[in-house]
Amino acid sequence: MARQISRRNFLKCAALVSGALVAPPLVRVAKASGIDKKTQMRDRIEHVVVIFQENRSFDHYFGTYSAANGRHPTNLLDNNGHIDRRFVGLQKNPVGIPYTMLPVPKEIPAFADALLPNAPFHLGPYIPSDSNAHWDPKHRFFRMSAQINNGHMDRFVALSMGDRQHLTRADLDNFSAEALAFDLARPSGPVLGYYDHRDIGFYHKLAKNYTLFDHFFQAMSGGSTGNALYLAAARSCVNTGAPVASRSPRDPRATGVDHAFFDLPYDHAGILINDLPPTQGPTGADNTKALRLSPPPGEQTYPNIGDRLSAAHVSWAWYNENWDLVKPWALKTAFGPGDGSAVVDSGRIYEAHHNPFQYYARWPQYVREGHIRSSDDFLTDARAGTLPGVAFLKAAAANTEHPADSAPAWGMAWVEKLVRAVAAGPAWDKTAIIITYDEGGGFWDSVPPPQIDQYGLGTRTPAILVSPYARKDFIDATVSHTGSILKLIETRFNLEPLNERDRDAYDLMRAFDFNQDVEEFSA
Repeated sequence: MARQISRRNFLKCAALVSGALVAPPLVRVAKASGIDKKTQMRDRIEHVVVIFQENRSFDHYFGTYSAANGRHPTNLLDNNGHIDRRFVGLQKNPVGIPYTMLPVPKEIPAFADALLPNAPFHLGPYIPSDSNAHWDPKHRFFRMSAQINNGHMDRFVALSMGDRQHLTRADLDNFSAEALAFDLARPSGPVLGYYDHRDIGFYHKLAKNYTLFDHFFQAMSGGSTGNALYLAAARSCVNTGAPVASRSPRDPRATGVDHAFFDLPYDHAGILINDLPPTQGPTGADNTKALRLSPPPGEQTYPNIGDRLSAAHVSWAWYNENWDLVKPWALKTAFGPGDGSAVVDSGRIYEAHHNPFQYYARWPQYVREGHIRSSDDFLTDARAGTLPGVAFLKAAAANTEHPADSAPAWGMAWVEKLVRAVAAGPAWDKTAIIITYDEGGGFWDSVPPPQIDQYGLGTRTPAILVSPYARKDFIDATVSHTGSILKLIETRFNLEPLNERDRDAYDLMRAFDFNQDVEEFSA
């Protein structure tokens, strides 16, 4: 196949042919003296691409990262580049006694004879980045809050696993918080494990060549569905008719632990805080009870970012891996008869509860108007220069980086394919790519999340800006979160905020430098 010559290489060749002794300078942008950065952004950036991966914390991926200039982000390292002693002996059992050695999952062969001190450790020798262990830390709403433990960040190991479900509401009167934790949680030390540049080299190269955010937090405590909804609408779904039996008590944090009683899908106000599948297709559920508890699409009348973009005549799309395989069920509901039902066995190829737009009554409209597309379509659009104004990217199970479904290297390879498609296309010098994660997935992180309201923020997650206008080898330490992505989109396309969450968010603008030379992609 003929390799397309880049603009820079073409210019170099032309210079040699003409006898020039010095290669021409890089492509330059006009210096915008006196023009504010927002105006420059609206002039330079035509496409915002959001790649939304799964379940990794910041320290889990960048805990030992150091920038090329010698600076390192707020992570596991002390000023001498060693694991900070503050984190040795930090993790405690439910009554506050530090572990001497980390409890390890014996079902993972590499841990069978492992003796690990109570400290962060390199996970690669035990669970290689290109291997998928069937081990998945718990990360439900109240459990994550209990792991954070009022900012002490010292209960991640103690509450990392466990699913026993035998308590009732009355049991709260007879169990202390410590007794509940011992009875219903199982400790697991690998949540302290980290990967480094040897394991996830592409991500570390991106951080060095572009901008890494080291204070980027998941929008709300807990798992995938709520945080996907915050990416779309800066809030979660509501179900005013949710039965009492499906709602957590008014103040479950009083116990400080997670158990089956707290694993209910809604809080006391009927806000969705844990995963439930959408009732519109394609969808799936282990039982019909979960679907009947799902948020009614008709109640989600508030706008999301797709609605805002459509109203402003800005093109947008949610590109989901394997969408073409499940698209035939897209205009059906879970409660249709026979083959009219949207319930399909699609969990391995398509996770419905990861697509926030599926929870809205406007879902059929989004589908008919072409806003829901395949990730293969994204590759085609990127190479052809026909990307929409805003593109969201979601992988299927094997490429999400979600533990027990995917290995880090598998998802990273998928992300690299997407990024390189943009970089090789004609829109590279007009695009900003954000790579981040829905939530921390139960992996430990050293930085306490700010609590901006009763739902979050949750654990710190990796986030990288890739763009010819991203500041090079830069660490942006401004507090940001999933709502910052919405704020960036709203800033670029001059949209009204959806609510106070995105209105008050940092818009990521410090990460851009529109006066620097535009260079080809490097990683």
